[in-house]
Amino acid sequence: MKVLFLTQTAINGPASRYRVYQFLDYLAAQGMECCVSPAIPERCYAALYGNSSLWNKLRRIIMILWRRMFDLFRVKKFDIIFIQREILPQCFPVFEILMSLAHPRIVFDFDDAIFLLPPQRSGWLYGLRYPRAVEIIIRRSNRIIAGNRYLAQYARKYNPDVCVIPTSIDTVRWNAAAPGSAEKKLTVIGWIGSPHTLFYLDSLRPVLARLSRSFSIRFHLIGAGNVSIPGVDTVCIPWASDSEVEEVKKFDIGIAPLYDDAWGRGKCGLKALQYMSCAIPVVCSDAGVYKEFIVDGNNGFLAGSPETWEEKLALLIADKSRRTRMGLAGRETVVKGYSLESSVRQLAILLTDMFSTGRK
Repeated sequence: MKVLFLTQTAINGPASRYRVYQFLDYLAAQGMECCVSPAIPERCYAALYGNSSLWNKLRRIIMILWRRMFDLFRVKKFDIIFIQREILPQCFPVFEILMSLAHPRIVFDFDDAIFLLPPQRSGWLYGLRYPRAVEIIIRRSNRIIAGNRYLAQYARKYNPDVCVIPTSIDTVRWNAAAPGSAEKKLTVIGWIGSPHTLFYLDSLRPVLARLSRSFSIRFHLIGAGNVSIPGVDTVCIPWASDSEVEEVKKFDIGIAPLYDDAWGRGKCGLKALQYMSCAIPVVCSDAGVYKEFIVDGNNGFLAGSPETWEEKLALLIADKSRRTRMGLAGRETVVKGYSLESSVRQLAILLTDMFSTGRK
């Protein structure tokens, strides 16, 4: 069986990395011939995504158009076409329509509420947004994979053939952090993300400042760029694939703030799952997918108001044994329900079934 994966980015992009690239070795071991075509190749990813100038945006669009034209002329060489998110985000889905006409087996995978306008985003490109793009792609695809139940509910309005494969963690790579020194006086609170999601931390800045007056804490941010929070000892760490796990393991507590809105409900909880897989206790917003896998007070804390965030962070800062218990419970949650092994097995079964039954 030959599968063509059309990813939105190279391996550096988190959605493509967790929804496609981390599955490839396992699928190949099952006898599948996997070919990946990223819209933006790895050698160009940093230059194009790290600079938001008009010229770079135009270069990105031209590159995507060129690569997908090439892919369009070779889809019939493959047994299944796997489209990871939209080909041209927020635009009319002309390539997806042409591919559905040219090929009988199209899988569409999405792990965000991409049918909505992303928060905190603006610009002329979004002014050209075609609001029904994702709906059309779902209608024209043969099988839909959604990253959580909220996204699956949306997809089923337009296509009954929907399954949920959650964003998963390689629990071997993201393994349990070594216990910290009993003499350690400083507590590290950490967050991993990108400049595009940094706004979620806005409401926690005063919380962290107040905690800094009561406890000896340090705040680590991975992948956010240069950030300064008044009154908080802050360390900003560049994201890198070969160091992200070890940097997260330096956390004593991981935080995952999120808004309880339509966009937030489409999120698949990657930050929290990364922390939990390393046996790091988490405090998450009482919102979205976090309410599905966090049992408050057991494998993590859920927090709503700033006062609740401060209270629950203070409990963890003050009690190392509670952090250890909660971290181990979180690790067990990921191993049982959100492991790479479980998700890739689901995907392999889906692809094999589509191919062997001649399903269209």
